[in-house]
Amino acid sequence: MNENDARLLLREATYAVLCMENINGGGYGIPINYVWDGEDFIYFHCSGMGHKLRCIQSNPKVSLVVMKEPSVLCEKFSMAYSSLIVQGNVSIVYDLEEKRKALTLLIQRMTPQHIERGVQYINRAIDDTTVLRLAISEFSGKAHASH
Repeated sequence: MNENDARLLLREATYAVLCMENINGGGYGIPINYVWDGEDFIYFHCSGMGHKLRCIQSNPKVSLVVMKEPSVLCEKFSMAYSSLIVQGNVSIVYDLEEKRKALTLLIQRMTPQHIERGVQYINRAIDDTTVLRLAISEFSGKAHASH
């Protein structure tokens, strides 16, 4: 996949799987919704406690698997798909303005028809919401078209 197509997929995909090292050993992957800032960071959120956060605090190196909904090509015994793997380090966002920006980007992306209500929700919940920032160090994509 060329870089432009990879960036388009990162911008348009609706979910991803965050892959981390489990604190008990092995891997741990969970589906998340996210927003890309169009440059170097991917943002997502969680509560201030839980297994995901403990895993990230133990080892901030993660992979994020982004995928466009695949389609089965029955007559070719194959699949049409686009996927992207992002590597990087995750950190907690403590700066209130960056946190607000990330949550606003998430609202704009996930519920663009409810921006005003979303901003009100952010104002009420920002102190109880943990925002995480994935600093992209590398990414690679792969696609198989339907032809």
